[in-house]
Amino acid sequence: MTVPPAAEERFLPSVDSLEAAMRAARRAADQGDVDGALRQLGIALRLKPEYDAAWLLRGHVLRRANDLEGALESFAQALKINGESEESWMGLASALHGLGRLREEVEAYDRIVTIHPRSTEAWIDKGAVLHELGDYAGAIACYDTVLAWRPEHVAAWNNKGAALLRLGDEAAATRCIDEALQLDPDFFDAVANRVLLCQKQGRHGETVLWVDRALRIRDAPWLWYVKGLAHLGLSESTLAMKAFERTLASDPSLKEARAGLRKAKALREKVDFYRGAYECFGTHLPGDPGCAECEISTRCREVTP
Repeated sequence: MTVPPAAEERFLPSVDSLEAAMRAARRAADQGDVDGALRQLGIALRLKPEYDAAWLLRGHVLRRANDLEGALESFAQALKINGESEESWMGLASALHGLGRLREEVEAYDRIVTIHPRSTEAWIDKGAVLHELGDYAGAIACYDTVLAWRPEHVAAWNNKGAALLRLGDEAAATRCIDEALQLDPDFFDAVANRVLLCQKQGRHGETVLWVDRALRIRDAPWLWYVKGLAHLGLSESTLAMKAFERTLASDPSLKEARAGLRKAKALREKVDFYRGAYECFGTHLPGDPGCAECEISTRCREVTP
């Protein structure tokens, strides 16, 4: 006997059909096929409208497609069904961040850590958004919470150092950033913060050393700009010019780099010095073996406190 359509709709959806739609949606999402993923998720949600996993995946797909409003709505739908899902709350927080709704993002993290008190990701991300809002003390409290049970957490040490640097506590910031670098010498954010710390302290030679180290990990226009400023501080006009030119090749709109290039060209008409390799800057003390014989010792003392 044929089942009438009206009666057919009263039966539970086929588990096989639902799972097939979800598998197809995940496969399309992994391949970057947004339309295909959404089409399959539409099938899944017609079969089971209150399916939090489908709403969650839909949120991730829309977020990757930069449809942040759609992603926010999808994550919210997932949370209506399962209000304790850490992944759904994290997705919601991410969408809120993309929309610039930072205060609401903090509230989302507060909800997560209420449900999941040891959610490292939520504590770290909450610290990051508080930092962005200028609440550096609040950010440090988040990182300290993580470090209390995970003292090996590199990002927590680094981020705490960045917040302390904003508060003007350079000594404490240095200790935190150094701790991060001891745990992972190639952690880019920690190396970058070391660059900013040396620049802030006017240690031009060490700045060049750390910039070069950062550039070996990741190329970034702002690093070349800082490198140019450091070479200017060392009266190395040719090297400063090259650094500013490299900055502008990556980001022609950076007016500060163009101004730096003009200064470097003007300086080269007066002086151009090359101090050689920078391995010693900040790593040796006067009196160390080989220090007195170093060919750049005189200039080194001029730029290294």
